[in-house]
Amino acid sequence: MVKKLFLPLLASFILLAASAPAAAADYFFKVGELKAELTVQPDNSVELHYVISFSPEAGSHAIDIVDIGMPNEAYDKDLARAWIDGRELTVIKDSEYVHPGVEIHLGDRQIMPGTTARLEFQIQVGQMIYADEGNSSLAALQFKSTWFDSKYVSGSTRLLEIQINLPAGTSPEEVKYHSFGRADYRPSESFFRDNRVSYIWRWTGQRATVPYAVGASFPKNLVTSVTTPAKRSLGKIFFALVVAFIGFVFSLAPFWIIILIIIFAIRSSRRRQQQYLPPKIGIESGGIKRGLTPPEAALLQELPLGKVLLLVVFGLLKKGKLEIKEVTAKDFRYHEQKKEGLELLEYEKSFISAIDKNNQLDKSILRNMFLGMIAALKKSMEGFSQRETNLYYQSIMNKAWEQVKNCPREKLPEELAQSLEWLALDEGYEKKLEPFTQDMVFLPGKTDYWFRNFPQRTAGTGGGVPGKGFGQTVTGAASNLVGSLQAFSGALLGDSAAFTSFITKVTNPPPVQHYSSGSGSHSSGGHSSCACACACAGCACACAGGGR
Repeated sequence: MVKKLFLPLLASFILLAASAPAAAADYFFKVGELKAELTVQPDNSVELHYVISFSPEAGSHAIDIVDIGMPNEAYDKDLARAWIDGRELTVIKDSEYVHPGVEIHLGDRQIMPGTTARLEFQIQVGQMIYADEGNSSLAALQFKSTWFDSKYVSGSTRLLEIQINLPAGTSPEEVKYHSFGRADYRPSESFFRDNRVSYIWRWTGQRATVPYAVGASFPKNLVTSVTTPAKRSLGKIFFALVVAFIGFVFSLAPFWIIILIIIFAIRSSRRRQQQYLPPKIGIESGGIKRGLTPPEAALLQELPLGKVLLLVVFGLLKKGKLEIKEVTAKDFRYHEQKKEGLELLEYEKSFISAIDKNNQLDKSILRNMFLGMIAALKKSMEGFSQRETNLYYQSIMNKAWEQVKNCPREKLPEELAQSLEWLALDEGYEKKLEPFTQDMVFLPGKTDYWFRNFPQRTAGTGGGVPGKGFGQTVTGAASNLVGSLQAFSGALLGDSAAFTSFITKVTNPPPVQHYSSGSGSHSSGGHSSCACACACAGCACACAGGGR
């Protein structure tokens, strides 16, 4: 079977991941450098030249086919050329996975694990030059580099570079680069050579897991033509929507219309209540924030607040700072354990302070604890990518499951003691944990691991004391650990929906609606952000992403 390395559109990647997860998981590589050079030709075409170095890690599949996404359909693959370490490759086809895109077959020059190879690819692409809407005398080009899915990329990229060579005849006084609305976004280098202006953007030590956007404008008379985006007939679209809506309304009784509106409103409200983080808590290309604790990682992933609180409890049990007793079903008492010289985290201090005089939890203090955690997390994520950070901690969770699965039976207690906090990040961890709660963990004389201080449910009673009352069989005790986790987690916050709603109203309030009779504005070609739909003027995005 031929294996492939590819850079698909997100939708293509999701489909491929569903059909071939085992194969995709076998690729893991470094991207040493990724360079894209675009040279504007007088006939309105652009010569696109990629240079990408790959270094498959030990254990990865060899890279034998590389798929590269194209900015649009206006390319001729028969004129494309590719080289691997200077040796020309002869097989370039339309990609099976990337649309639009091409696949480059490496043949006997496939890149083996432990080695590094440099792929070069060159192709002519049309319909990338648009009119600059901000200046009718200028033409514009915007471009986004291709990228790789972070789960397959190891480490950072030494050099990411995009160079735009404007057409012959340009001069520094007549051209401009695109800043995308940011005063600090400018080329790393610009120069005038061979009767043309060139701009170069460079990023060092960044990850090749997000696209990088660049753009420039130049005199329109230096190219034979500019591409005009296809105009949609707004009248026809509006008429079709009106007809469809009227038909829908008359096909339903008023009672059902009201019911549907209520259902949609309730579902939308519930979704918002579960989103307790601010809308933006990181930047798209800022890299990974390491050093988060399991509760902080769960908070960043917006797992239920009951799960986050459970992880806070796990941490305090592990440190020997907390004792919990279940007096009746779903009724717990909390006791602070005195321990000299123990340094607690801020949210752990808040949890301890939430224990009231009746040894129950004060919900108002817990709410403040979460508000403080979210504020601290938002601050610590400044300059980092939420998406990449979440993927990083999910990989830690997956590694923890693998270690538990592959752990010898006699070492399972130690492994569970070390990994349980990360395992609990999994939404279905209780069910997945059952096969590993083996009897030997509970046998008399074994080390009293921290999770044995958790209040175990005992058969035939409403509660029990940690480590006692397991009945006549060890099997019952082992199976009760999972049931105890479920019962305790569900009882921690009581009405968790109302609790979370309170947090959401503070940290992520509903947006204020603004109404205006004016029409919406369209950004100019020189300054609009380059969306993957490539609808903006002067925008030609290499929208391929993901990758194996």
